[in-house]
Amino acid sequence: MNILNSISIFTYVAIEIFGYFSKLQEKIESTIMRLPSWGLLLLSLFFIGNSSLYAQSNATPNSAPTGDKVNKKVQKAYEAYDAEEYFVAIELLKKAFTEVKGRKDKSTVLFKIAESYKYTLDYKNAESYYKKAAKLGYEDPVALLYQGDMLRALGEYEEAIVVYKEFKEIAPSDVRGDVGIESAKLGADMEKKPTRYQVFEMEGINSREMDFSPFFGGKARENNVLIFTSNRDESLGRDEDGWTGQSFMDLYITSSERKKKKRGIKSNDEKVENPAEFKWSTPVLLDEEMVNTKMHEGAGTFNSRKKDMYFTRCMAEENEKLGCGIYMTEMQGQNWKEPKRIYIDNDTNANVGHPSLSADDQYLYFVSTDFNPKGDRDIFVATYSKREKGWGNVRNLGPEVNTAAGEYFPFSHDDGYLYFASNGLPGMGGLDVFRIKMGEDGLPEKGAKAENMGAPINSRFEDFGLIFQPGNDEVGFVTSNRNEKSGDDIYAVVKAPLVFVLEGVLTSSKDATPVGEATVKLEGSDGTSLQVTTDKDGYYVFEEGVLKEDLNYKLFFERKKFLNNQGDATTVGVDITSFEYIPLDNHFIHRVILNKTLDPIDVPIVLPNVFFDLAKWDLRPESKVALDSVVSILNNNPTIVIEMRSHTDYRDSDEKNKALSQKRAASTVDYLIEKGIDKERLEARGMGESEPFVIPEGYTGYGKEVLKPGAILTESYIKAMRKPEDQEVANQVNRRTDFKVLRDDYVPSSGLVVPEGVDPKDIINKKATEEKPAGEIYVIQNRESLGVIAKKFDISIVDLKRINGGLRGVRPFEGMEIKVDKDGDYSKWDEEHYLVKRRGEKMKDIAKQNGMKTKELEALNPDIKDADLLPGRYIKIK
Repeated sequence: MNILNSISIFTYVAIEIFGYFSKLQEKIESTIMRLPSWGLLLLSLFFIGNSSLYAQSNATPNSAPTGDKVNKKVQKAYEAYDAEEYFVAIELLKKAFTEVKGRKDKSTVLFKIAESYKYTLDYKNAESYYKKAAKLGYEDPVALLYQGDMLRALGEYEEAIVVYKEFKEIAPSDVRGDVGIESAKLGADMEKKPTRYQVFEMEGINSREMDFSPFFGGKARENNVLIFTSNRDESLGRDEDGWTGQSFMDLYITSSERKKKKRGIKSNDEKVENPAEFKWSTPVLLDEEMVNTKMHEGAGTFNSRKKDMYFTRCMAEENEKLGCGIYMTEMQGQNWKEPKRIYIDNDTNANVGHPSLSADDQYLYFVSTDFNPKGDRDIFVATYSKREKGWGNVRNLGPEVNTAAGEYFPFSHDDGYLYFASNGLPGMGGLDVFRIKMGEDGLPEKGAKAENMGAPINSRFEDFGLIFQPGNDEVGFVTSNRNEKSGDDIYAVVKAPLVFVLEGVLTSSKDATPVGEATVKLEGSDGTSLQVTTDKDGYYVFEEGVLKEDLNYKLFFERKKFLNNQGDATTVGVDITSFEYIPLDNHFIHRVILNKTLDPIDVPIVLPNVFFDLAKWDLRPESKVALDSVVSILNNNPTIVIEMRSHTDYRDSDEKNKALSQKRAASTVDYLIEKGIDKERLEARGMGESEPFVIPEGYTGYGKEVLKPGAILTESYIKAMRKPEDQEVANQVNRRTDFKVLRDDYVPSSGLVVPEGVDPKDIINKKATEEKPAGEIYVIQNRESLGVIAKKFDISIVDLKRINGGLRGVRPFEGMEIKVDKDGDYSKWDEEHYLVKRRGEKMKDIAKQNGMKTKELEALNPDIKDADLLPGRYIKIK
């Protein structure tokens, strides 16, 4: 439908022509009071027209029912429907249903009733009537499709899938059935698997009327000022919009003062603040003389300097709609200059709105019904021409963004993504918010796919207008009508931190008793180094805030009279379903459990899988693998001396068994020496059959099914076993290799210089740790992507981001220096450089943080100005 004759106060003229103006107006007004405010927004000019979220089917019959004589009641109902007076049409169509004859005409009336309910956002009744129309044989299978849509909008995903499958059986080539099934499955999955983002009501900003589409209005990087759209009572447009019965919309402004700070969990060394906890000033009209008028104003954006504001204005004159345009005004002191309309591609009639500027002010994203859209409304991008001082080269964002339905409210963020709302892409229901990675040309990157932002940003209701703070994808705002009592409201969006707790219990391998007063050392891949001590129950814990996201950790367990042990823990790639959300602190917590055992040095340690061929002492391949674990133990315990012991079963003579076992023990020692262990730390001892194995409590090794705890595998015990196969199991257990710690005060024969009061073990441990080589610094060329760099240096993107401070909100740029060696030593580099983490940082601020004078810092970086301090840039501080 042409937007120039879309809904307005002049709809009443058409109503009057139909001859029932007064009665109709009364019904409209009473229904409007019950209409959710999203419905009002939907019908407002900020959607640049009057179409519903759902494009009306071209197959919908609009003609009167068949037959020679047309009933006047039926004709009146159809006229109201065709005039898009859906509120009134519902009752008229219900009366018309009793007047028409035949399944075809009756199913058509039922379908129109369903459509009318849908357009008034009564999805429950709409679903019921679509179902009735389909059962009565409505000629277009779209009735089933729309019934599925309504079920999905009601959150009844499983039922929706059943209906979509019915539709596919009738119309297998119609891709909307596949999209519907995918959307229903996605909606069900997202409800069960929410993202880290949490939403909070903005009680200090929202009103009983429509409040939506905020954007940041503070100077520079200040995010404590919001400008948003509302039709609250203070709006200048006093006339009623004919469709909505509400006043016209204006731009309002509010600012925040932080409440008393609460204890919070840090993320990236900064507390994630929740704007919903701030105190916001009472919203007031932005400017009653220049910006706001008696027409509609709303949906805006600022340039990077926060000086020029672009916003949407929709004009209306008597008997005609002039459509919507993008206007620009400039801040002059405390006031605004008179706004001027921006003509895109010099088209003075283009119907455009919802502007959003890219971070570099090069591209302007907007919504339009012009420029040959592929669907109901599409998102386009225009490029600024310095020569022509205007916006041109309009391009459609393509099928990865735009669908046959509608796309709205684009938001270009400096994290490289475009955020937007769509009801044509698979979602939870109604409008959902999506994002897509953008390229340097202002269009989606090649191969990029639109990502649904998931729950709870999205819901089965209408969700749109998502924005994030500059340089930060953790705090922002979104609009939603999920609160059915108040309609469209603004909600704070906060990416809840992931909090990790690492805990465990340390026990003895001898008898599973707790090992208290043991030292547990933690070393992170970011250089973190901490230690705790186990309590009397062997319990240790590294509390909230110690472990960081996307890092790997090594743990070292030490206790006198025990062999050292170690373990690994990670916070990389932990799925959100493994976390528990703590509403009070607004964070997700995941408990990493790492229980370990320590081997007491006074008990021989049996090595499983150290096997020899009959009457031979050559090591088999699997035996070498088992002995590698001894190499690790010796490296982790550099001060112990061990005795490698080999045992035989009772068969053959004592002398032969003794000789054979000695050769086998010697072969294990020779292997350990080959692996770099000092021979001074090793002794070989052939035990023969002199020390039968004793089955310990909780034995889980070979033969556990037939060997009872406490059994001593002597010759007499084995011969008393009834089954020959059980006897062979016992003999095999006896034919073992173990080692015993002889002492734990080993010092190399070359000697050590040990300062007074220092434990020799500490020096040996330090020497055992190989120093890392200095890491390489790479300078990015020609705007290479992180993926290209990672591939070039054979490093994962996760590791690349980790060693470079996370790279959150960072877009690679030519000349940017970046660490590329995940195992490299960057301590000297980090000591001499400062990493810019967010936009807006200035040289004077960085100098102050590092205890320097600004001139001193500038002298070290003569070619770098404040404007060059992009996130991800290193500057010298030494």
